[in-house]
Amino acid sequence: MSQQDLVVGWLNDAYAMERSITQVLQRHVKDAKDLPEIQTRLQQHLDATERHAELVQGCVERLGGDTSKLKSGLAQVMGAAQGMSTSLAKDELVKNALQDYSTEHMEIASYQSLLAAAQQLGDTETASVCEQILQDEEAMQAWLREQIPTITRQVLEQQGSS
Repeated sequence: MSQQDLVVGWLNDAYAMERSITQVLQRHVKDAKDLPEIQTRLQQHLDATERHAELVQGCVERLGGDTSKLKSGLAQVMGAAQGMSTSLAKDELVKNALQDYSTEHMEIASYQSLLAAAQQLGDTETASVCEQILQDEEAMQAWLREQIPTITRQVLEQQGSS
């Protein structure tokens, strides 16, 4: 297997990851209906995640590959299940925030790896895409880090009044 083939496989993994996260975020946006500021930011990140999937797909295709329908299909099923996994919990917003925060760390690590791989191959276009996505993921991770205490307090307040 060539280095480029290996990178195309990793890009396919990233594409499937983004498709899976799209499913999760769709559910989390709905779950945040009582917190409009959080819902708005989650919707913005959902839109960015859909754009990330398109950007990664473009990299795969530019390198002569195809996005794996099997990986993408499985990722979407897993994402839908993961998105619903907190729906029965009274503290679903806290669980969603924690889940989203850990997901951002996985994405950051994935795009750091892809950036290094693209640079190693001399693929400046893929490297640029990875840098752009990495910045978005780092910004979302930082926002979530700031919001987790607020979300936690809001959920506690809601539970105290019920």
